[in-house]
Amino acid sequence: MDIDSLKKAFEKAKGNNLVVFLFFLLVSCSLWLSLTLNRVYETDICVSVRVDNIPDGILLENEGDVATRVVLRGEGTDLFGYLFDDGITVPADYSEFNRKGGRLAMPTNVIRGRVIEQLGPTLSIKNFLTDSVVAAVKRVTAVVPVKKNRLDLSAVKGCEIVSVKYNPESVRITALVDEVSGIRDVRTPVFACDGLAGDTVFELSFVPGKYIEVHPEMVQVNVGVSRYVDGLVSVPVEYVKFPSDVDLGVMPRDVDVKYEVLEINRDKVKSTDFSVQLFFDDYAYCVMAGRPGDLEKRFVVSSLSPFVRNAMVVGVERLDTAAVINTAEFELW
Repeated sequence: MDIDSLKKAFEKAKGNNLVVFLFFLLVSCSLWLSLTLNRVYETDICVSVRVDNIPDGILLENEGDVATRVVLRGEGTDLFGYLFDDGITVPADYSEFNRKGGRLAMPTNVIRGRVIEQLGPTLSIKNFLTDSVVAAVKRVTAVVPVKKNRLDLSAVKGCEIVSVKYNPESVRITALVDEVSGIRDVRTPVFACDGLAGDTVFELSFVPGKYIEVHPEMVQVNVGVSRYVDGLVSVPVEYVKFPSDVDLGVMPRDVDVKYEVLEINRDKVKSTDFSVQLFFDDYAYCVMAGRPGDLEKRFVVSSLSPFVRNAMVVGVERLDTAAVINTAEFELW
């Protein structure tokens, strides 16, 4: 478009009074806006409370900036600036808060005067939208061991508890930042159970402590129970203090030893773990007393195995009493 065309367009606009119309429209809008802004309004704005002088070792959420809201009343000219702002910020000392656990609370009236100091001349506080300003102490996590408390467990007759294992051995806790260093462990409660007859798993919750959360929430106690079973091995006999004229050829070289062992330890027992002795006095006593059937009880069985109990000789047939020398002087007692 050339210059002449622009001039013609402008002249035409003047002829239509467009410029005059736009001018009066602008003036009207300005007057309306001026009258509107001079009226009294109410609105709420954000008040950010900056917590100062936080003690060492304590951290607050949001780096110590706590928000609340306040309802202001005043002319629109003073309120207009807050409509496009983030509100105002006022300071507060840590000592002005009351702490309960991880919660810090302070009545909003404490900062009322500080808010007023930052307001325009026509503005006043109608009310705070909350009764208090609330801050939170930061939470952190840590891994601590599980502390085993007393377990009163017993097995049924013929069984024995052979192992008690905790799973997991350690847990992850969440606690307040200034208290986490004092939490050395998480404890299980005292627990009792009787009459266990086989492997058993218990789930125990944790005793409450300074921690806020613990994961996992439960600990498994795996109790291993084994039953006693019979074992039988053949063991050589050592004849002790038998006179030389006793014919040991008619005596058994080996005897069967019966014993009890936990099933879990059955393969750990060998015949070499045992020794069997028969003393001449015991042998002669049974023969002279006419009770050779009691001879089986006279064998002395010793075991080096820690897994064995109630070991005894079994299955010994009646021995030939002629094996006892008749020339030895023997006093029956």
